Amino acid sequence: MLSNLWLVLLLSSSVLAQKKPCTVHDSDNNYYDLSPLKASKDYEFQTDGGHTVYLNICGRVRTEPWNTGLDVSHVDVAGLVRRDHGDFAIGLVNTTLEVKGGGLLLRQSQGSSCPGIDDERGSSTILFICDTSVYSAGKPVLLAQWPSEEERACHYEFEWRTHYACPIGERGLLGGLIVSLIISVMILLMAFIVISTVYNRFVLRQRGFDQLPKFTIAHAREIWEVCSEFLCSLVDYISAAWNTRTRGFGNVNTTSHHWTSREEEAPRSAEPEPDHARCT
Repeated sequence: MLSNLWLVLLLSSSVLAQKKPCTVHDSDNNYYDLSPLKASKDYEFQTDGGHTVYLNICGRVRTEPWNTGLDVSHVDVAGLVRRDHGDFAIGLVNTTLEVKGGGLLLRQSQGSSCPGIDDERGSSTILFICDTSVYSAGKPVLLAQWPSEEERACHYEFEWRTHYACPIGERGLLGGLIVSLIISVMILLMAFIVISTVYNRFVLRQRGFDQLPKFTIAHAREIWEVCSEFLCSLVDYISAAWNTRTRGFGNVNTTSHHWTSREEEAPRSAEPEPDHARCT
């Protein structure tokens, strides 16, 4: 059981050690996390020419793309500009942030083919600026597009003011281990309560408040021994059944385990043990 606990802690620490998408540290080791901006509904706004822009962060747009020139079943489009003859994809999903110019920069590229420009594809850059006065997610604002013509625009630049672009505290490895330890202890405690109650009621035949768990070392040791004996019995039974099946024996006379309390087991302690192999 202890080995399983350590395994859980080890796996938890390795997961926590991995870098989360849409997070970054700056040169002063400040931590930023834009993952809360990932939305179930696209951010929607208008260009100067009246075209609707659909944008999402750290995930694909929820709006169904139409005639983008991309195989949308195999790529995740991060943003769309809805034009008269189809949607123009302004980049694919990217979760890598850069710290630049007093803010966080997100580049999205490899969108739709640019009209009239060979070997160029739609792209966009979003500069996130820390603004504690914007308590909500905020909204992107179009700063520039190139070329400037609406139907030929290929690259878009946005600015996004939000408090999510401000540095926050990062839960470190030690904090993750402590949380994992607390969860593991809670699981073990709940298991002890259930097993102890069942043991007191059906083995010791206690009723009322007497069947509730007793938080003593002696009782905990007794529960541990009962669980160990049960697991040993289960292993013996499975092993005997497997041997019967593989060796072709008809019936195997396995040991019958009858669960008793310590008081009931005491008179039997002097009886000689059978010679068959026991689980240790």
